[in-house]
Amino acid sequence: MLHKQLIAAGLALASSLAFAQGDAAKGQALFAAQCGFCHSTEAGKNLMGPSLHGVYGRASAQAPGFRYSAPLKGAGLEWNDANLDKWLTSPAALLPGNLMMYPGQGGAAERQDLIAYLKSLK
Repeated sequence: MLHKQLIAAGLALASSLAFAQGDAAKGQALFAAQCGFCHSTEAGKNLMGPSLHGVYGRASAQAPGFRYSAPLKGAGLEWNDANLDKWLTSPAALLPGNLMMYPGQGGAAERQDLIAYLKSLK
């Protein structure tokens, strides 16, 4: 039993370290290429998608002045490392019926870079 607990603790630690290793500069470049058409990083400036300024740590569907889909309004997610990783992997899988047109980012390193960049938007 102790062996299984140690393995579980090691996996949890490894996954939290993976979340901490993104490169914000690379994430900024990815954001510009993949996200910047629909999302602004300027506070209060919504485009086709909501402003992502201050998104990290915020509850889902909380950007002022943006009309969210019902699935996002009812999700009650916190935009933390784990939920952002799931969202960036596949918005449709995380919240079926949402209006996000982004198919998802398959590369784990790229997702972590994007998350590191989103963390920097304060």
